[in-house]
Amino acid sequence: MEDEARIATETLAELYLKADNIEKAYEIYQRLLEQNPSSGKFKEKVRELELRLRESGGIGSGGSELPIGPQGDIERSIGELRAWLKRIQQAKKKST
Repeated sequence: MEDEARIATETLAELYLKADNIEKAYEIYQRLLEQNPSSGKFKEKVRELELRLRESGGIGSGGSELPIGPQGDIERSIGELRAWLKRIQQAKKKST
């Protein structure tokens, strides 16, 4: 994780997207936006990926605010926890 934080680049995010790993790409774009808060390009990408994650159940659908800044960290954590819960529930269904 420490190495990923140092190499948070748009190229890496795009590679994750090509590998259909939307969650990782979203995390990287979030970091890039935190580093460049005035970037319209990164804001748009975060919005786009958030919508895709919400549609796939990766991020909670509560509220209309986009997770940017400290509130975004909370929203991202909640989204990650919901995704874990969903995966656990799916695994539990498969094992029974």
